[in-house]
Amino acid sequence: MQIMQIWYKNFVVGILLVMIILASGCKDEKISQDSISTSEATLNTQANDLDKKSYAGLEDVFQDTSTLESKNKYMMFVFGANGCQYCERLKEDIKNNQELKDYIKDHFSAYYINLSYSKLHTFKIPIQKKEYELTTRQLAEIYNILPTPTIVFSNADGKTILSYPSYLPPQQFFALLRFISEGEWQKAQGDEAKLKSLLQKYLTPQS
Repeated sequence: MQIMQIWYKNFVVGILLVMIILASGCKDEKISQDSISTSEATLNTQANDLDKKSYAGLEDVFQDTSTLESKNKYMMFVFGANGCQYCERLKEDIKNNQELKDYIKDHFSAYYINLSYSKLHTFKIPIQKKEYELTTRQLAEIYNILPTPTIVFSNADGKTILSYPSYLPPQQFFALLRFISEGEWQKAQGDEAKLKSLLQKYLTPQS
């Protein structure tokens, strides 16, 4: 009988120890998951802040890239990167030309997408009444971005009109903006070769 009592006592103690260990394990796992979530949120905030620094001084022109939407205007995405000389030149051109700044604000929902950072973007498509969660890399893949800067224009429904992979001096950049906002691109009627031809004529300075 005494042996049975000792065995039973040890058995109960063993069960209690297992329960304590399991309880401790669940608690530790919860803390770990909370820590990971907090870490991810911190990284997203840091990426957002760094992204905004990319267009410092042009916050009135380029909108926060956390949410991408047309707001009943043409959309303009400027894909850039840190260390890109021509990206910096383009931003300086806009900063130094008030007429250019005002034109972009009046006719476009403009966004500067910095490919040097990883960020999550909510892309709103009004015609589909849908929202898509896309990373910066996924955006670059969708628009097949190679060199920077690359300027992508879309209509109010999010449909791509054209992608221009190069820097343009202020006068030609202004002409590119007018080509979109004035609807000249529609004359191509979906013919890509004709679109390029029309754009080239539009960008060629008149003598």
